[in-house]
Amino acid sequence: MITVNKEKIVKYTVLLIFIVLTLFFMFQRAPFCDEANAWMISKSFNLFELFKIEKLDGHLFIWHTILMPFAKNNLFYPYSMYIINWIFCIIALIIFWNKAPFNLVEKTLITFSYPFFWYFSIVARCYSIGILFLFLILSFWRERLKRPYLISTLLILLANTSAMALIGAFVLGLIFLFDLIKEKDNKKIFYSLLILSAGAIVVFCQLSEGKPLDKTLDIKDFIINIYYFLQLHITEKEIFSILTKAKFLICALLALFLPLCFFQNKKTLFFFFGTYSLLFGLFGFIYFGHWWHYLFFFVYLVASIWFFRIENKKEFPLVKYFNFIFLLLLIVYFLKTIFFEAKNYTYVYNSNANLVADKIKEKNLINKNSKVYTIGDFAEIATTINPYFKNLEIYNYDGQKRFTPKGYKTNMKPFINTKENVDKFADTLDKNKKNLAVLNANIKTILPSKGIKYNIEYKKIYKDKNLEFLVYEIKKHKNK
Repeated sequence: MITVNKEKIVKYTVLLIFIVLTLFFMFQRAPFCDEANAWMISKSFNLFELFKIEKLDGHLFIWHTILMPFAKNNLFYPYSMYIINWIFCIIALIIFWNKAPFNLVEKTLITFSYPFFWYFSIVARCYSIGILFLFLILSFWRERLKRPYLISTLLILLANTSAMALIGAFVLGLIFLFDLIKEKDNKKIFYSLLILSAGAIVVFCQLSEGKPLDKTLDIKDFIINIYYFLQLHITEKEIFSILTKAKFLICALLALFLPLCFFQNKKTLFFFFGTYSLLFGLFGFIYFGHWWHYLFFFVYLVASIWFFRIENKKEFPLVKYFNFIFLLLLIVYFLKTIFFEAKNYTYVYNSNANLVADKIKEKNLINKNSKVYTIGDFAEIATTINPYFKNLEIYNYDGQKRFTPKGYKTNMKPFINTKENVDKFADTLDKNKKNLAVLNANIKTILPSKGIKYNIEYKKIYKDKNLEFLVYEIKKHKNK
């Protein structure tokens, strides 16, 4: 008689549905600014130059390195990038289903939670690979003292995927070293420290001297940032705004039970409060972040409960109530997946980059006799169309090519509209070419116009209302 393993049937069914749906939705969107930016970084720089770029970009080198062979050879943009990220997410979930100490309902709800379904699997960024390494570390955690070199290697790989993942690597690394030192195996301690130190040096080389902000934030800025963080979530104008408020209520209940439960295991308590305090510190003092960065609060909550269940061998009455509240939170996250509306997240999901590039080619708006400039703080249109042209060079206001080690710095700064800067911009215009600006039609943009020596004229040569982009010809006139 053939026995049926219900758990395996559920696992394979859930993963298959997840794979089919995310694969379908993934190809319904064009890359947004950050995805295109990562591709162009990978295309334009070598591995050593990346260490300079990451100081300004705020990410770490692994994702860009993985993209390099595809970007440098113009292979199947953006689909190669999509598939690579998607594979990392699927592998992470396979590890999760096979190793994580959650029941079938919890695993299913986490898999179909909107962070995993709508972002990590579909949007090609550096985050899925970080989650993969995090899940690998947790799956091998019970064997950490037997396989310290593996854990050390996974920790430095995790640290080199993103700033958010670096937080988890740092906290887990401290716990791991504490356990290793208690073992008093000098050989394991020495070689593990050697691996971790090498990883720390690599991280330091990438992020040291990085200046993502023009000023140093203080406690007042932190309070303002946290206020805006809460307001962003509480005032969501969506069909599931009620779910968002329910999520905050459930999180408040979790906050009451978390210390009481996690206090039974000091390492879990340290991991949870360590990751959360560093995330709040990052978003409060260094970088305000976007909604997709805040998804790591959910990732580290899941990781904390995973950590608690493998570390804690005793069952406490409070844990049952905590697990019930956690289940309610997962249901809310699952419902948000069902009612998720991409139109409310236009920046990520509604890019028309491919259509804009096709229209520019069709109308022959840009050719070899054109010099194209970025206009606007981050010039989303110029960034997103860039990968669709094999040899398109786009320049900054100061005349530096956008994707070079020298010119990338200016990409991260908005144009300061002074007469001196207008003259500098005018001096970079090429008198032998048609100077063009491609920009968003739906965003109010400051156009450099009046300088000391020159005035700048903008002649609209194309506007597409449906795709919401403009093409200007730029000319300079010498002041008398």
